[in-house]
Amino acid sequence: MPRSKRDPSRRVGWSRLKAPYRRRLEAKGISRSAWENGVDLRAARGHTPAPPRGAAPKEIVERVVSGEGEPADLRDLGRWNETMRPRWIPAGMTDDVAAALSQLPPPKMWSDVVFYPASGGEPWRMVVNMKGNAYPVEILIPGGGAVGTGAREVLDLLTDPKLSGADMRYWKTWTTSRGEDPFDVMGST
Repeated sequence: MPRSKRDPSRRVGWSRLKAPYRRRLEAKGISRSAWENGVDLRAARGHTPAPPRGAAPKEIVERVVSGEGEPADLRDLGRWNETMRPRWIPAGMTDDVAAALSQLPPPKMWSDVVFYPASGGEPWRMVVNMKGNAYPVEILIPGGGAVGTGAREVLDLLTDPKLSGADMRYWKTWTTSRGEDPFDVMGST
C-alpha cells in the first residue's frame, strides 16, 4: 500500500520550536493548533503583505463591512470605486463589495474560493486559495442571504462573471478552470 503524503498545510513539531519563537507566535495570537493547521505566519514574523495595487483603504473597508462605517467612509469608498477600482472588479458592484474584493489579488491567481456564511446580515468570510504555494487570502465581505446583499453580489460574480459585467480578460482563467463548481459555501448542501 503506498504511503499517503502528509497534508502540506499541516505542520508538526511545535515542541521542537525554540521557546522564544513559540512565545512570539503566542503573543501574536497564534496557538499551537493554529500553527499546526498551517496559519499564515507572515504577520507574526513582521512580514505583513502589502495590499494589492489599487486596493481600497483597508481600515475603511473593515469599518464599513463590519457595520461601523461613518457616512464619510461610504463617500470615500464611492470615490475610490469610481476612480481607482481594479479593472477586474465590475463597475456595477456596490461600493462596499467592490472595496472588500479589492483586498484580493486578481482572479487569475486564484485556485478556488470557500465562503463561510454568517446569519443576520453579518459579514461572510471569503477564503481565496491561491495557485502555487501562496498562502490563502481571507477577507470579509458584506453578508446576508437575501438577494441584493453583498454576499449575493459576490456569489453571482463568481458564478457568471460575464453576467455581472466583469471584463472577461481578467476572469477568463477563472471561468475555464472552474466549470460548473465555481466555489464552495460551507454549511450548504
